[in-house]
Amino acid sequence: MMVRHARHAATAVVLLALAAGAAGAQPPPRGGSDATAPPASPPRTVTWYADNPQARARVELACLDDPGRLNRHPDCINARQAGVELALRDARWRNGTLNPDDPAFWAARPEARQAQLTMCRNSPGIQNCAAARRSLEAEAGLARR
Repeated sequence: MMVRHARHAATAVVLLALAAGAAGAQPPPRGGSDATAPPASPPRTVTWYADNPQARARVELACLDDPGRLNRHPDCINARQAGVELALRDARWRNGTLNPDDPAFWAARPEARQAQLTMCRNSPGIQNCAAARRSLEAEAGLARR
């Protein structure tokens, strides 16, 4: 049990050193045993990794290199999830909102809006009809977005 805890602490130190090195901090000195390693810091958050892409990439590389030992480590999980968060941020930036209940969603996708409004006319119970219609009304100057 102590060996497992020492390995987990050493793994956390390595991952945090990778993250700290990428973020501009100095990594801990090399050498020494697990017993002399500094106490493990708490894992970095998803937001921190999303805001520090170089650190995220370094931690992800370390996790990919040793998945048997690191796959379930909180820093590996958070770094991977930060990649998902970055993809969502990029999609929102490129496409605006991703919420089909928001008229801006339909304003950015006029062809999809036309298809949606056609389906709504044929089947009034379909979701997001009101948002698609408000989007078209706003474009026509008849309503606010």
